[in-house]
Amino acid sequence: MKKVFFVLVCFFCKSIDLFAANGDSIFHMPYVHTLHVTFPYPTFYDSLIASHTNDYYLQVQIDFNGEVYTNVGIKAKGNSSFNNPSQKKSFKIDMNEFVAGQDIHGLKKLNFNNGFKDPSFMREKLTNDFLSSHQLPAPRVTYCNVYFNNQLWGLYAIVEEVDDEFCKRWFNSNDGNLFKGDPHGDLKWKGSSTQSLYESSYELKNNNTANNWSDLISLIDVINNTPSSNLPSLLDAKLNTSLFIKHWAALNIFSNLDAYIGSGHNYYIYHDTITDKFQWIAWDNNESFGSFKYGLSSTQLLNLDMYYLSQPTNRPLVNNMLNNAYYKAMYNDAYCALQQDFTNSYFDTIIDSIKTKIQSSVYADTKKFYSNNAFDSTFNYDIIGSGPGSISIFGLKPFIANRSTAIQNNMASHAVTCFPLQTQSLSNSNDNYQIYPNPCNEILSIEGTKDIHEIELSDLSGRVLLKKYFDKTSMVEIPTSSLASGQYLLRINQQTVKKIAK
Repeated sequence: MKKVFFVLVCFFCKSIDLFAANGDSIFHMPYVHTLHVTFPYPTFYDSLIASHTNDYYLQVQIDFNGEVYTNVGIKAKGNSSFNNPSQKKSFKIDMNEFVAGQDIHGLKKLNFNNGFKDPSFMREKLTNDFLSSHQLPAPRVTYCNVYFNNQLWGLYAIVEEVDDEFCKRWFNSNDGNLFKGDPHGDLKWKGSSTQSLYESSYELKNNNTANNWSDLISLIDVINNTPSSNLPSLLDAKLNTSLFIKHWAALNIFSNLDAYIGSGHNYYIYHDTITDKFQWIAWDNNESFGSFKYGLSSTQLLNLDMYYLSQPTNRPLVNNMLNNAYYKAMYNDAYCALQQDFTNSYFDTIIDSIKTKIQSSVYADTKKFYSNNAFDSTFNYDIIGSGPGSISIFGLKPFIANRSTAIQNNMASHAVTCFPLQTQSLSNSNDNYQIYPNPCNEILSIEGTKDIHEIELSDLSGRVLLKKYFDKTSMVEIPTSSLASGQYLLRINQQTVKKIAK
C-alpha cells in the first residue's frame, strides 16, 4: 500500500532545526568573527603552501574570538582558489587532527574561503542561505577576519564542513557512507567489476575501514542502465529524487555551472540509513550568480535554459530524468516554486545587510582579489570583461533582475505555467486522531482512538526532524518551540493523517 505524507501546518520561529545545533553560536552571530592563527615558526607561508601540495596538516594554536585552542591542524585547500598568485589562500582547520575529541563549538572542522572570483564576498553565503531556507541541505556560512602570526591576512568566509555532524543535523543519522563528488563525480557508469574504477572520481569521507562502495555503484547502475519507463520505481528506492531535483532547479536558477549540471562535481551524497536513500548536499557555491562561465557567454549565462544540459559531456542523472515525463514534471514544479523567490525583493535587503556587516573588514583586507571600488560597485554594476559585450563578474542585483526576467521568458517558451501554492484550511482531526493546536506554538498534542506507537515529523523535503516510538499510548505531546515557521509532514504509525494542501 502506498504511503502518503500529510501536512501538519505549524507557525513558529527561530531555527530551521528542531533543537539547537552545534555551531549555531558561530554561524548565527550578527558580527564578523576574529581568528588568530599562531604558527611556531616565522616561515609559515611556505609551510602552508607545502601543506596543500603534500596534503597534510600543520600544528598550530588558534584564538577564536578570545577562545584559545592548542594543537589544532591547519592546511591550505582549494583548486582554482589556490592556484593563483595571491598570498591569500583558502584553508581548513581540524580540531581533531592532533587532539582526539577536541572541537570548536561542537564542530570538528571549519573551512575558510578566500573570496576568489567574488568581489562581493557574498555569493556562497547568499546561495547557501537560500538553499537552507528552502529546506535544501547546504553548509552554513559566516565571516571572519583572519590573522597569521598577528598579521592581518584578510576577510574570509567560514563555511561549515560536510561531515557526520552535518549529516546528523540534517538527516538525523550519520553512520551511512558520505561521498564527495570530486574530482569527477559525473555519475557515469564504469562497470561493476571493481570498485577501483570509481575511486579516482569520488572521495569516501567516512567509513574508510569498511571502504565499501557498493551502494554508490548500485546507484550509478540504476541511473545509467534503467529503461526510462522503469526509472522512477527503481531510482526513487535509491535516491531522494525530490531533494535532488530541487537542488538541480536551484543550480540552474542561480546559473551555477561549477556544479553537477556543468563541470560535474562540487556536491556530496549521503546514504541515509534511516530512509536507505542517498541524500544530495550542496557544496562550493562560491561561483554562483553566473561567475563560472563554462565556455558560455554572458548573454548565455543570463538566459540559461531551464533544461540546460552540459555539452558535450554527459550528466546521466539530469539527462535521464529529463527524458522521463514523471521527473520532468517534478522538475517543472520545483523550478516554479524556487524561482518565485529569485527576485530583488527577496535578495536586495539581505545583500544590503551583509554589505553593512562586512564592509569595514573588506576595506581592511589588503590581500583581497578586488579593489574597494569593485566591492562597492559590484552590487549594482557589472565588472566589464575584455571582449566586446563581455561581463567579467555580474553585479549581484542586476544579475538577479535580468536572470529573473529571463527565467519568466524561458518558462513561457517551454509552456511551463506556475501557479502559486495555496494552503487550504486543515481539519484538526480525522477518523482516528485529534491533532491540536493547529497552527501550533510550543507543544503539539496528538490524541488517538487507536493506540499510538510511532510519530515521525519531517519537513517538506523529507528530512526527518523527529522520530519517536511509544509503548502504545492514546496521547502524546511533541515539543515544537524550536521549529521554523512553515509546513511539516506528520505521520502516525506509518499511516495517513492529513491530506497535503496545495
